[in-house]
Amino acid sequence: MVSHSGYEQLTVPVAGAGAPLNLRLKRVSKALEDVVVIGYQSVRRRDVLASVSSIGSRQLRDIPLNSAEEALAGRLAGVQVTGSEGSPNAQVMIRVRGGGSITQDNSPLYIVDGIQLDNALSTISPQDIESIDVLKDAASTSIYGARGANGVVIITTKGGRNTGGRTTISYTGLFGVNVLEKELPVQSPYDYMYYQYERAKQTGDSSGIVPYGYKWDTVQKYKNVSPYDWQHKVLGRHAFQQSHNVSVTGGTEQTQYNLSLTDQRQEGVMLNSDYDRKLLAFRFDHNAGAGLKIGFNVRYNNTVVNGAGTSNPGSSALNYLRQVVRYRPFILPGQTDNSFDATYYTETNANSLSLVNPVLLNNATYRRSNSDILDVNGYANYTFTKWLSFRSTFGYDYNNMRLDAFDDTLTYNSKINGASLPIGDITSKLNTTIDNSNVFTFSNAAIPGLSARNTPLR
Repeated sequence: MVSHSGYEQLTVPVAGAGAPLNLRLKRVSKALEDVVVIGYQSVRRRDVLASVSSIGSRQLRDIPLNSAEEALAGRLAGVQVTGSEGSPNAQVMIRVRGGGSITQDNSPLYIVDGIQLDNALSTISPQDIESIDVLKDAASTSIYGARGANGVVIITTKGGRNTGGRTTISYTGLFGVNVLEKELPVQSPYDYMYYQYERAKQTGDSSGIVPYGYKWDTVQKYKNVSPYDWQHKVLGRHAFQQSHNVSVTGGTEQTQYNLSLTDQRQEGVMLNSDYDRKLLAFRFDHNAGAGLKIGFNVRYNNTVVNGAGTSNPGSSALNYLRQVVRYRPFILPGQTDNSFDATYYTETNANSLSLVNPVLLNNATYRRSNSDILDVNGYANYTFTKWLSFRSTFGYDYNNMRLDAFDDTLTYNSKINGASLPIGDITSKLNTTIDNSNVFTFSNAAIPGLSARNTPLR
């Protein structure tokens, strides 16, 4: 076996001892011919001097995830992808070049088909992405000014192709089940009672075991009590997920189009959590002749998310994830897994802990988020000569979000902010963004005697 940097590996059987071998290795040039988007233009990878990480549609299509953000985890060098929690559609933090400011936003700048969009990866289906290029160093991000200080994520969506006028219809389906990978170890009923007994004996405070009795023989009886797994009850669902994508692609040499419809549904491993997302994307490109090329792209996204997740904002006192490991590991006689133990709630009020049945607490909190996002962008590209072209892009982003929330009297929000009364809240947000860029591109590759470099002039 013979190998060399920049050449394909070659394996040749040995004919005999001392026999001469004449070998010729084949250059690996395919990767160097790949096109990478740098700023406002595309260049071959062999001409790239900046630090760039890229991933294409081939790597994304086989990943069993509904989220394009999560699909990037571990696949881009120098890019950190971290999920905030395990709830459906939870926000994923992306950090480029290790940005870690405590007080400022470290999110990178997202550019989709030349237009700036906030949190673009959360609004685009993985099946609609052609390529993702991440610009990481100062040289490549400086073209976007201060906006690119935390890195730039450039996303190119799929367009049509020349099929000779024929229409191609393709379908991609995904089915899966999400489960909790590992539970945190907790005390057994006996260990829990023994700890309460010893604590009360040492401190002289019997309040910790009032509901159970004070005598040692009473504690011994808990050796035969079956434990109750609150983690499995609250976070142990076999959460089913599915994704369906239908794309219609076609075109001629002058005109190409791509229509994509995506339906994504996913249950959460946590009780009362799920999300439903519908996406529509249409891209049209037309070569009008005489050096003029025009096109537009329309994307619509409707997402409905149910559930508050594990990290309820506010204090950690009634954080859902902490409740499932702090609550006593058994159920008292006469109670169920949905009972409210007022005595236990009062006795565990140290530091505003106030332990509540995790199932009951989860049912006492209602969250429903509904968002509608419409992105429309178009471009016109005119080529004056072989070495000079002009491109103008225009984008409009409409983001309308509504959050319905209800907190019963058991929740921390009701206890602190509502004087232990139920709280209902409806929040509406509407953001609109208009983006326009105009770029002259000078390509000296067409001029004899000059190196092949592209220089965008804004």
